[in-house]
Amino acid sequence: MVNIFSKLFSRRKTILILTSGKKTKLTPFKLSIRDLNIDLTTASFSDIYFDSGSSEMNIRGGANLAGFDVIYFRLVGKSLETAALVAGYAKKNRVQIMDKIYANSQIFPITQSKAQEMKALSDAQVSIPKTLFGSLLEITKKAQVELGFPFVIKSTSGKKGREVYCPEDSKALKALIAQLLVEEKAGKSFFAQEFVNCTKRIRVLVVGGRIIGSISQLTKWRKRVSGYTPQEDEVKIQKFAPNSEIEKLALAAVSAVGIDIAGVDILIDETSGKNYVMNRNFVIEVNAAPSWKLIKKYCGVNVEYEILKYISR
Repeated sequence: MVNIFSKLFSRRKTILILTSGKKTKLTPFKLSIRDLNIDLTTASFSDIYFDSGSSEMNIRGGANLAGFDVIYFRLVGKSLETAALVAGYAKKNRVQIMDKIYANSQIFPITQSKAQEMKALSDAQVSIPKTLFGSLLEITKKAQVELGFPFVIKSTSGKKGREVYCPEDSKALKALIAQLLVEEKAGKSFFAQEFVNCTKRIRVLVVGGRIIGSISQLTKWRKRVSGYTPQEDEVKIQKFAPNSEIEKLALAAVSAVGIDIAGVDILIDETSGKNYVMNRNFVIEVNAAPSWKLIKKYCGVNVEYEILKYISR
């Protein structure tokens, strides 16, 4: 009997990692298996094939997805429709999906919409910059009064810091709105946020409820920050040791959005003065498919190995 249980618990876990685009970007995972008791398969969403006759979903020319223990979506990107099919098939066949947002979502994963993400953070009382949702004309009208210049305008579908704008005055705002109204008419949505007085953005990488690395990077609009000096540009990126408040905030943000592997971007307000309230830290993004090249470089951590170790548990 002991031998039977020993074999059951020592069975190699089978893991499939899927990504949008070329699967070659998953090579670092292949190189990070090391001492882990797993069988790893990597593929692109474009490799997924479904046969309605057999009702099986396979990797083109390969294995049936029902045979895996865990399927991890590294990057969904433009493959949302295929990802939804895989998630549904996995759920039917009792295959665990990582991250669980794809298994739990019925229509649209929260991380595909910044509006949903910000609302989830706000509902969970996670500190975020004051945020206004609505039509462009409405949010910019209110932002000028409630937020003041400068303030930030973001697309709800913006990725990797793109589609983020920061008008400094009414003239700049007018020119920007003329441009964005065309995009809004085509279907894009936007929201406005208060400008946080900081020169650095903190990126915290969380895997399975554990922070495995964090760095600081200079912000795009740092020169607008009061007290900014050119000397601050000498170190553009560096390893960052988060204090307990930052750690608590990052983990609360990940929990609020409901993902296991995430890059949390945090701004630390550098405003000073007699009426300044300490520890005004704000989450501005929880990324379910974060880039971690800089975490690997500056923190000296093998991220792929840490992810595989977590998944294999």
